[in-house]
Amino acid sequence: MTGSTFVPTRFGQVMAWVFGSALAMQATVCLAQPSPDAFPSRPIHIVVPFGAGSGTDIATRLLGQHLQAALKQSVVTDNRPGANGSIAATAVARAAPDGYTLLMGTNSTHGANSGLIAKLPYDPLRDFVPIGLVGVFSSFLVVNPALPVRTPAELVAHGKANPKALTFAAGNTSSLIMGEMFGRATGIEMLRVPYSSNPAGVTDVIGGRVSVMFADISSSIAHVKSGSLRALAAVTLGERSPVAPDLPTVSETVAPNFHFVGWIGLFAPAGTPAAVVARLADELQKAVASPEMGQRLQQLGADAKWMGPGEFRSFVSSEVARLPKILADIGIAPQ
Repeated sequence: MTGSTFVPTRFGQVMAWVFGSALAMQATVCLAQPSPDAFPSRPIHIVVPFGAGSGTDIATRLLGQHLQAALKQSVVTDNRPGANGSIAATAVARAAPDGYTLLMGTNSTHGANSGLIAKLPYDPLRDFVPIGLVGVFSSFLVVNPALPVRTPAELVAHGKANPKALTFAAGNTSSLIMGEMFGRATGIEMLRVPYSSNPAGVTDVIGGRVSVMFADISSSIAHVKSGSLRALAAVTLGERSPVAPDLPTVSETVAPNFHFVGWIGLFAPAGTPAAVVARLADELQKAVASPEMGQRLQQLGADAKWMGPGEFRSFVSSEVARLPKILADIGIAPQ
């Protein structure tokens, strides 16, 4: 009798120990991986690929204020400029995928760099989860007022009548690409004059040393208003710029489907939990939709524009394919 009762009793003790251990392990796992509902529980860092005072930096700080109020946690802007944004992008790609280190990416980090840097230390698609597009930076097609043109059509006619007489300033990747795209689309030849920044190029267009420039609105609108530059058209994703609604777009005039903007959007490292991405996207969308954000971005020559994670991923994929091809077409090889 003793043997017959001992075995099941011992077995029950063992099973109770196993079951209890399993529950303890499950509880430990739950404690080690807190619910995304608890996010965030500490400060969030948004890494910016350009220096303090840049349009991307200012926009990030504005968005950070909204996120901080909504998420009840500090949102820190972390500027890491250099290598056309690849330093910042690489740092975030290698960060823990927990939602606490994010990247304010741009058409440089997630587009042009694939065609500019031969050994890009990150993959713009595989290494990131898109959270949302937040703004686009439109441009003006500007000329020196002494140039006898007032419309894009007149500029094209002047270029064809005076072969190789036109020059265009290129102060960043966007202005370079737009200048070359415009020449190919309209059949005119313009000599590219490189600059270290757009403001430097704008200065030489004002001084008459360069004929034409595709300049971001933030660096050119004050000069357009003062009359030291003449704006012929805007370049946007399609619609007219709210800061110059009477100015036609290039695509409305001489080059159909001529769409190009600089853009900024928030990314997380690949592997970030979907619930965390959804929470960030939800609050980011509310920030972008706020009247204050729209007004402040317009002051920077930008437009608040929202794309959620899915649509933004498709947009980034198209940029990663499109911009390197454009760079290759204009003879710029990765270095």
